Amino acid sequence: MSNLLLGFTGVAGGGAGMLVTVAYMGVFFGIMWFLVIRPQKKREKQVVEMQNAVKVGQTVLLQSGEYGKVVDVINDLFIIEFGLNKSIRIPVKKSAVVGVQEPNLTVGKKVEPQVGTKVVEDDGVEYEYIEVEEEVEEETEKK
Repeated sequence: MSNLLLGFTGVAGGGAGMLVTVAYMGVFFGIMWFLVIRPQKKREKQVVEMQNAVKVGQTVLLQSGEYGKVVDVINDLFIIEFGLNKSIRIPVKKSAVVGVQEPNLTVGKKVEPQVGTKVVEDDGVEYEYIEVEEEVEEETEKK
């Protein structure tokens, strides 16, 4: 009889530990849902709304990095015109559109930095331009 009571008490104690573990995992999942899943679903919803709001005549950016002008919308497809040649029209799924924007076709003039300015490269390395004087030694001919 005492073995039966000890076994019953052991099961009850183990059940409480299991309940705490399940509660801990539930809280962890709830936190992850608020930090990861919920914001991602909001972004997806915004992208779908943007894709559904695209109208004929707008310039769009595709996932592949190409710009094109929407000339027709058929179900879940955009008919997009590429380039200056108006005869290139390709059907593209709505999900391939990542933004409604015009390409920046202006040619920027490269400006040389002035002495003392700091420049940060694309790889994150910071450089400072300084003025350096070089001494040039002339070689003398020995005979």
